[in-house]
Amino acid sequence: MELNDDTILGFWQWFVKNEKLIKDCIENENSTHREFVVDQMNEHILGMGMFTWDLGLNDDNNWFLLLSPNGDKDMLKVSQHIMTFAPEHMDWLFYSSRPPRNWDRQFVVYDELHDEQPIDASEWQYLIFEDEDDALVIVLEAKNMTHLNEDISETAAEQFIIHELGELAWMLHVGSVEIVPTVEPNHEELKNHVSELKEHLAEIVMP
Repeated sequence: MELNDDTILGFWQWFVKNEKLIKDCIENENSTHREFVVDQMNEHILGMGMFTWDLGLNDDNNWFLLLSPNGDKDMLKVSQHIMTFAPEHMDWLFYSSRPPRNWDRQFVVYDELHDEQPIDASEWQYLIFEDEDDALVIVLEAKNMTHLNEDISETAAEQFIIHELGELAWMLHVGSVEIVPTVEPNHEELKNHVSELKEHLAEIVMP
């Protein structure tokens, strides 16, 4: 069923009306309204599509709300449409997909037992090239991942790319990502530190 603009407007009207309550739930961990706010956010947002959402204060102390289409390009169009209705008078950042992080490249993934596995990607290296279908392939050299199985390593690689480049770049420009303990010897001189990846990708897709 096509999303009705009245449904979108209804969400934003609720959001504006309850902004103070929403902020209180973030700033006050003992807020009695937290369950109400989460339930209402879920009801409104999931009523518009299968999105993951997040809100709060970012590292620069700016309020933000994001909708993640979870890698689905069709849902990205919907989340982008929803954000065209975002109230311009509010001092918030509104994202239709997960933005790149300003981060130390430390993150966590979960294994098959749902235990946290901390990942340090601060010294990873990368290669980037086009496959035979002209899709971009990123190869991550992660020497500190050999203790994790293939599935968890692949999840970590995908999460890293989303954190580093943002979900939009992941969906629109990256065909696939591979993770290896060491790159092939003939590629050794072609690899770069992951801190250069964002700029490198921008040079490729926007020459």
